Amino acid sequence: MTTLESPRGPAAPEGPAKGASRVERWYGWVDAVAYVGLLNLLVIAFTVAGGVVAGWAPALAAATACSRARLRGDVQRVVRDFASRWRRQFVHANLLAAPSAAVLLCLGLNLIALTDRPGTGWLRAALVAAAAVGVAHLVLVLTMDAHYELRRGRCIRLAWSFLVRFPGAPLLLVATTALVVAATAFVPGLLPVLAIGAWVHLCTALCLSFYAANDRNLPAAT
Repeated sequence: MTTLESPRGPAAPEGPAKGASRVERWYGWVDAVAYVGLLNLLVIAFTVAGGVVAGWAPALAAATACSRARLRGDVQRVVRDFASRWRRQFVHANLLAAPSAAVLLCLGLNLIALTDRPGTGWLRAALVAAAAVGVAHLVLVLTMDAHYELRRGRCIRLAWSFLVRFPGAPLLLVATTALVVAATAFVPGLLPVLAIGAWVHLCTALCLSFYAANDRNLPAAT
C-alpha cells in the first residue's frame, strides 16, 4: 500500500495540536460552568418571580428543556427561551409536578414531626427512601415532558412505570441528587451560583441516556 505526502509538506509536530486541544478542552469546561451558572440564576429568579410555590415547577421544567436542547446541540438563546418556556408552561408544569410535590411535602412534614423522637430511626430512614423515590419521579416527569409529546396524565403514569421497570435509573438520579446535596452542604456558596443548575443539567443528561437506551430496545422488543 502506498501513502501520499501532505501537499503542505512534512507532518507538523504534535505539540501545537495538543496545545490547541488543551485550550479547546478548557474552553469547553469554562463554557459548561458558565452555562450551569446561568441556568442556576434563571431557576432562582423565575422561582421567585412565580411566588416560589407556583414558580419552582415551571422554572425546573424550563431549565430541563434548555438543558435538553443544549445536550442535543440545538441552537438556543438561553435567557429568552427559558423565559418563554416558563411563561408558556406555567400552569402545565405546576399540574405536572403536583403529585410528586404533594408526596414530597407530606413526607417532609412527617420527617419534621419525627425529629428528635427516640425509636423512630427506621421510620425516618423509610421516609427518606420514599422521598428519594419522589424526587426521582419528579425528575423523570419533567424530562419526559420535555423529551416526548405526551399528555399530562400519561407522562405521570409512564414516569412511575419507568421507575418500576428500570430501578437502576432512579438509583442513578438519587445518587446524583445526593452528591449535589452533599457538595452544597460542604460548600453552601454553591447553592446560589451552581448547585441547582448542575443538578438539573446532570439529571437531564442521565434521563436522556435512559430514554435513548429504551428507544433503541423497543424494536427488539417488538
